[in-house]
Amino acid sequence: MTIKQLVIALAGTFVGIAGLVGCSSNQSSKQFSDLPLTEAALLAPEWRSLQRYEARYPIEEASAGNDGCATIEYVITPDYQITDVQTTHATSRYFAQQARHAITRLSFSNAAPGNLTEPVKTRTRFEFCLQNNDDDCSVSVLQQERHCQGTDALFSIGSRVKRL
Repeated sequence: MTIKQLVIALAGTFVGIAGLVGCSSNQSSKQFSDLPLTEAALLAPEWRSLQRYEARYPIEEASAGNDGCATIEYVITPDYQITDVQTTHATSRYFAQQARHAITRLSFSNAAPGNLTEPVKTRTRFEFCLQNNDDDCSVSVLQQERHCQGTDALFSIGSRVKRL
């Protein structure tokens, strides 16, 4: 076997493996694609003990002095796994990245077993506000849907620090 044939054979194997991996990740999306959206599912009383985290304010956006938002849609399975995490709207990719990361950090360790008997698709809106003299980062202002949608909202308030 020549080196060229070996490279072609290895490339074909890699493409085949990548295709299988792609199919398995797409299978999950197809599995829950028909699941209806349950708005603000995590605001229900049975989820009060849920450990939730605000998203980190992206350094890139804080440096640029930008506010923004991201809405993340995801599925919670009966065994409390988070799957099918998707950004449905974001004012920047940096806000979306931090919001997705916050969703993957949800901790169900305090959740009562049996809260879910079937998967639920829900969404969370993340609002990012940079505290300065011009912006009002009060909760009442941030709760208003400006660019992103979703009743379940978490707020990340940042501030710029100037280096001397």
